[in-house]
Amino acid sequence: MYSPVTGTGSPLAPPLRVMPTGGGVEGTCVLGIAHEGPPGYGHGGMSAMLLDELMGLACAAAGTPGMTVSLQMRYHRPVPLETPLRVFAQVNGVKDRKVSVGGVITTDKDHSTVLVTADGLFVSPDPDRTRELFPGLPGT
Repeated sequence: MYSPVTGTGSPLAPPLRVMPTGGGVEGTCVLGIAHEGPPGYGHGGMSAMLLDELMGLACAAAGTPGMTVSLQMRYHRPVPLETPLRVFAQVNGVKDRKVSVGGVITTDKDHSTVLVTADGLFVSPDPDRTRELFPGLPGT
């Protein structure tokens, strides 16, 4: 509820609305003035946060929930404020507990013009470690 990305109870959340797609997960949102970095554009940290969130959700949707180990960002163009955005992420590979994930931000109107891309490495914690990290989590 209080996630700074998807939480309806967070005053900073855009909020990102997420749905599964055939090859991953897709989200839509609009960044406002509270997310500004350079005048009229989103802060790079917001792009990283949006992609990190969606990439984690892509892991879970693929049946390999994981936690971020590394996130490599590439900023191709500024992300405009007050413009509907599309954020997409998909799992590119799984080896043991390591999950390779890719993500992209475009405008919702033009999916061919890439604004930001990311590659991430996520790791699925083993069940004992999950119980240790998240003792109140249902199913642990």
